[in-house]
Amino acid sequence: MKKTILSLALIAGIALVSCNKENVEDCFTSEVSTETETLRLPESGYEMNVTEELTRASGDTYTSGIIEYMKDGDVLATFDFGTGLDDKKAKYKKDGTMHDCSLEKKGKGKNKYKKLIVEPIVKSDDCAYIVSGIIKYYSKKSGDWVATVDFGDGSCDDIAVKTTKKGEYTFNISTYY
Repeated sequence: MKKTILSLALIAGIALVSCNKENVEDCFTSEVSTETETLRLPESGYEMNVTEELTRASGDTYTSGIIEYMKDGDVLATFDFGTGLDDKKAKYKKDGTMHDCSLEKKGKGKNKYKKLIVEPIVKSDDCAYIVSGIIKYYSKKSGDWVATVDFGDGSCDDIAVKTTKKGEYTFNISTYY
């Protein structure tokens, strides 16, 4: 019994210090792998069609334009970035109902980042992973750009691409999921 308790305490201790300066990269990638969706669709493998040009007033997020998510000729949802205001807010229409959403999010855990949703983070009912979307991460302290993560084209896979000042890095979400 003492060995079991000691083992559990050791594992908990390792987990608590696992996001230190030496492995910030793994902690960041782990956070990216567990992002919350902006939009949930019934299935992956859809097409994204820009039906109204995507534009930016300033900064990194779109402030107007519409993306339509389609599969087999059916519109699954539409995502509307707004009318030009740089307010970091958007709306999406799914199943005939409009929903509001924020394009600005806070980081989780020890590595707190300011996040801007460039393209909606999409999860689908038929896939365990994020299937599309782009997020830009900024240092909460300095405001400097840290990375951009692209989750792909809507296909059900566990691949994401992270871009930093050091270059591009492709990783498997399942490694950190």
